Amino acid sequence: MTKIGSGAFYGCSGLTSITIPESVTSIGSGAFSGCDKAKIFTNRGTTSLLALWHIDVEPYETGTDKLLPKPTVKQISSTQTTMTVKLENYYEEYEYTIDGKVINKNQPTVITGLEPGEYYYMYTSLGDLGYANGDVKFYTKSISPSIQSNQFTASSAILKGFCSTGDAHVVAQYFTVGKDKIEGNTVTLTGLDPNTSYTAKYVVEIKYGDKEQYTTTYSSNEQTIKTSTLTLNTLQPKVATPGNVIVAAESNLDDAETNVGFEWRRTDWTDDFSSNSGGAFLYEGNMEGYIRNLNTEKLWKYRPYYESKSGKRYYGEWMGLDPTNTSFFEPTVHTYANVSVQGNQAEVKGYAMRGSDNVASQGFFYWQQPAGARAEAPGSVSVPKNAMKAEANGNIMTTTLEGLDYLTTYCYVAFMTTSEGDTFYGELRTFETGEDTSGIEDIPSATKTAAGTQKVYDLNGRRIAQPRRGLSIIRTADGRTVKVMKK
Repeated sequence: MTKIGSGAFYGCSGLTSITIPESVTSIGSGAFSGCDKAKIFTNRGTTSLLALWHIDVEPYETGTDKLLPKPTVKQISSTQTTMTVKLENYYEEYEYTIDGKVINKNQPTVITGLEPGEYYYMYTSLGDLGYANGDVKFYTKSISPSIQSNQFTASSAILKGFCSTGDAHVVAQYFTVGKDKIEGNTVTLTGLDPNTSYTAKYVVEIKYGDKEQYTTTYSSNEQTIKTSTLTLNTLQPKVATPGNVIVAAESNLDDAETNVGFEWRRTDWTDDFSSNSGGAFLYEGNMEGYIRNLNTEKLWKYRPYYESKSGKRYYGEWMGLDPTNTSFFEPTVHTYANVSVQGNQAEVKGYAMRGSDNVASQGFFYWQQPAGARAEAPGSVSVPKNAMKAEANGNIMTTTLEGLDYLTTYCYVAFMTTSEGDTFYGELRTFETGEDTSGIEDIPSATKTAAGTQKVYDLNGRRIAQPRRGLSIIRTADGRTVKVMKK
């Protein structure tokens, strides 16, 4: 006999004993249901025992009163790609695997190369026969990607992706917004249409397997983001000299937008004439543009615009302009807060729009600030005499400050000096330089090279007991000086 069908002895309440031959390889479900008085016997190390375990029957060993409980696995812990399990009720005649990986006897076993967020069964096998050992599932931890998007303007949205990657090998992270794919786990979407809904997903791609031979992706739930209604309020113009005018508007656009500007036309033009147009610059939503060489014998009007990536253009209201109505006004100067630091270099950004007077110079002042400084409003900045100067051109000024000290806080401020000798400042900002990665050893390698260490110092030359987090200097017994990095 090789097979016992489902329900074969169902309801045999008078059955008291039955021995299953070793030749049995398959027993159907419910084969012994209702056999409440029956003792079921078979031999250990047989396929018949596997078949009984498979239907959750634990028999006795033939000729004895010794119960043969089925092997069980307890999951001790898990990561995204590993599980630590322990086997109970071990039988040497069988092999025990999870996902094809063998479980050891009487000690915790770490199974590696698993797929995150999946479940696995334990199998007990004899030869080519394998049986799921019950309905217990063993889970790896999930990646669980999600999106946070709560910063919107009329034209932009910041998307932040979150996930529990743990020990998984992430090979790509990106967002899908409509048909667009944007790399990274934090992105700023610009050029969006105002008062418009978009759908976004955050996607994480990982490799797994003992040789990382498999690739899979995990996506967040689709999330709807909606931009706010556009505000474009046209402001009064500033006539620097006859025919040369600074035009302005208030908006709720993102400062990163470049498709913004102004249109202008003579008031006596009919619709047969197209308006002139030119780009503008943004700082905290305020738009400014410079129109040159207007005909001073005519009256003009102008309005702001914003053009989204979809090609749709949005306008503010027209405002009249007399190109001869000059007045005195000061320059507009701002210091952007975003700064890119790499080691002892920092790229800073500022905004400068001339006033009535001509521009003599513009750029940035910067200096060391040991205790860190708070941002100050334009007009209240006090620049020390030892401040260094880096000149820059354009309305949007960008320059790289080089040769700075490592691990040092610096202040910087945008400035513009007029032909009359007056200097106007933007906001005071700060940044901290990074660590010197050239000629630095980590702690393990430094321990080998600095055998016989005599003294340890911080970067200010103070003696310390042992290396601290960051950079330290070790003076070795042989007279060498070694820089070490402690992470």
